[in-house]
Amino acid sequence: MKTRTKRITQHAACTQPFLLVCCYICSMIIALIIYLAGGTVYAYTNLMYLPITLVAVTRGKIHGMIHACVSGLVIGPFMPLNQFQATQYPVNWLMRLAIFVMVAFVIGFLADYYKANYEQNLRRERTLQKAQSATLFSLVKLLESRDVTSGAHVERVSSSCKLLAEELQRLPKFQKQVDSAYIKTLYEACPLHDIGKVGIADDILLKPGKLTEKEFEVMKTHTVIGAETLSEIQQKYPGNKFLQMGIALTRSHHEKWDGSGYPDRSAGDAIPLSARIVALADVYDALRSKRPYKPGYSHEKAVEIIKHERGRHFDPVITDVFLAHEKSFQTLYDQFNEEGAVPLR
Repeated sequence: MKTRTKRITQHAACTQPFLLVCCYICSMIIALIIYLAGGTVYAYTNLMYLPITLVAVTRGKIHGMIHACVSGLVIGPFMPLNQFQATQYPVNWLMRLAIFVMVAFVIGFLADYYKANYEQNLRRERTLQKAQSATLFSLVKLLESRDVTSGAHVERVSSSCKLLAEELQRLPKFQKQVDSAYIKTLYEACPLHDIGKVGIADDILLKPGKLTEKEFEVMKTHTVIGAETLSEIQQKYPGNKFLQMGIALTRSHHEKWDGSGYPDRSAGDAIPLSARIVALADVYDALRSKRPYKPGYSHEKAVEIIKHERGRHFDPVITDVFLAHEKSFQTLYDQFNEEGAVPLR
């Protein structure tokens, strides 16, 4: 967001002088139209409010009032009232000049006020962004302290989700939903997907063998624990997209396309897109990774398993995107190690 805001600010700084010049030229053209039309008695005089308003909105009350004075003088003492009267009464053009200045002041004052408000909100947003990044880092580190296999897993899944989302963005079906901001938020929120595991007891979380049915039911609750934890944070920051996506993918990344997943047994498009993306990336990484209870599978075997689960566990479209670019995911996985190498992207 900081980079985007900087680009917007730089663009505005470059365009404002050009816009100001255009407004002055526009005022001269309007003055010419008024003169050719026969004088200030006609409605064309009101066109002068357009450049005055534009300058006041974009440059503030000071520039707006200056432009209003210039505009008022241009159609002032030397502009005819009509074709029968070559000059205006002084009170006539002075009153118009005063009205122009007052309009510019009011509009410029409001523009300055809302600009200051906007900048204040931007500063708050940056502060919030730093706070949420620090929170994310702390939560992930807390999970890593309990589950040593989670560090590299988190990095790989985040990068895989970003790669999937970038490819989905090329498809017409997802172009409106998946933009650069969505991809960035997904990448940043993805590490939260297993954060609920901090609430799972060590004898289950760190068990070297296969979980019993009862233990697995306890393990399932990590989705709800994580989502509820983030929901409590969201109450203080309603409308925050980072937290909204974090809650969605944390709760639903173990849902399945056919409705057989957990915790809500959601199916199809009822599962948030972010969670459907994480689901595939998470499973691919789990299949490839060595765990105390299983060996790491080859890329080819992992791909075959995911292909078999198309339309059952995974969104068919997302699966097709993965299969079309499966070599990229293999390369990405190989960029990491279990100690947590630098991410590929």
